[in-house]
Amino acid sequence: MSAFEELQKHYLERDLAAQQWKKSGGKVAGYLCNNVPEEFLLAAGLFPLRLSGDPQGDTEKIGNYSEQGNVFSREGFVASILHMILQGKYDYLDYLIIPHARDSVHRLYTTLSYRQETEPDLKLPELYYLDNLHTKFYSAGIYNCERWLELKKQLEKWTGQKITDEKLSQAIAVTNENKSLLTKVADLRVADRPRISGFDALQIIGSSMFMHKKEHNKLLREYLSGEGDFPERDGIRLFVEGSPLDNLQLYEIIESCGATVVAEDNCWGNRSFDGPIDETGDPVEAVIDRYNNKAPCARMYPIGERIEYCLQNARAAKVQGAIFHVNRFDEMQAWEVPDEMKVLKENGIPSLYLKDQPYRIDDTEALRARISEFVKGISR
Repeated sequence: MSAFEELQKHYLERDLAAQQWKKSGGKVAGYLCNNVPEEFLLAAGLFPLRLSGDPQGDTEKIGNYSEQGNVFSREGFVASILHMILQGKYDYLDYLIIPHARDSVHRLYTTLSYRQETEPDLKLPELYYLDNLHTKFYSAGIYNCERWLELKKQLEKWTGQKITDEKLSQAIAVTNENKSLLTKVADLRVADRPRISGFDALQIIGSSMFMHKKEHNKLLREYLSGEGDFPERDGIRLFVEGSPLDNLQLYEIIESCGATVVAEDNCWGNRSFDGPIDETGDPVEAVIDRYNNKAPCARMYPIGERIEYCLQNARAAKVQGAIFHVNRFDEMQAWEVPDEMKVLKENGIPSLYLKDQPYRIDDTEALRARISEFVKGISR
C-alpha cells in the first residue's frame, strides 16, 4: 500500500487510528472545530480526534431535536455528529471537548449535557465546554487565555499527568512539522500546473485530523518524496469558500467538470494548518498565541478580516473563479458571502453561489450541471 493509499484509508476509516490507540491502552479525546489546541492534548498523552459527520448516514431522525426550550440546529454536519454519538458510533471516546464556535456546535454541548442528566444509562464521553470570545481584541485575548489554561488543567486532571514545557515543546515540534508538510502539499496545488487535485488534497489534509500526527508526518514525507512523478493537471483553477467540508462530495463533482480546486478557505482544508507555532519562547504562551491569532473563520469579528483573508488566498492561488458553497441552516457562513463575492468580482474573479445546499448531495446531476455551466463560462 502506497503512502497516499494509507492516508486515504485513514480519511475513509476515520476511527481506525483512534480505535488502535484505545486497544493499546491509550485514551481518546474527541473535539470539534479547529480552535481546540491539539498540542495540549498530545502533551497530555491523549489521542486527539476531530469529530466529523457522515453525509451518507441518517441525519433526518435528529429533526428539530428540542431540549430545555431550545431548538437544536439542523445544520448538517453537526446534526450528523449528534446522531452518531447517540447511536454509539463514538462510544470509544473517553472525553469530548466542545468549543464555543458556531451556534449549532455550542448547542451540541447543551444537548448532550441534557441527555447525560436525563438518561444516565446513555453511554457518553466526559464532556468539557471550551468557552472563547470571537474577536481578536486585547480583552478577548485575556479572556481566551484563561479558558485555554483551564483546559490545560482539566487535561492534567483527566490524565493525572502534568503537561510540562518539555512535553509541550515536543508536541509543538510535531504539529509544526505537520503544518510545514501540508504547506508543501498546498504549494503543489497552486503551482502553474497543479500537481495535486483538490479531491486528493482534502483527503491528505483531513487524514491529519484522524491520525496521530507523528504517523501522519511519516506518511506525508514518504508521499511528498515522489512529487517529481505527480502528473500535471489542466482545467480551470477554482477556489472554494463556504461551510465546513468534512466529506468529498463537492470536490468530486467540481473536478468532474474540467476544473481543479487549487485552494480553499475552509477549516477542513488549507485554513486548518495556516500558521505555525513559535518554538523559541514559552511553549504555553506560544500555543495560546497561535490559537488566539490564527486565520479567522466565519465566527470571528470583524467581518473585514474574513473578506481580506478570502481575497488574499484566492489571489495567491491565481484562481480563475470561486465557488461559494453554503449548507442549509448555515446562517453564519451565509452572512459573509455577499461581501466576499463583491470583493472577488472587483478583483476580476467571478463567483458561483451555491446556497442552501443539503449536507448529503442527492441530486448530483443538477449540481454538476450548474458547476459545469460556470466552468464553461470562465473558459469562454
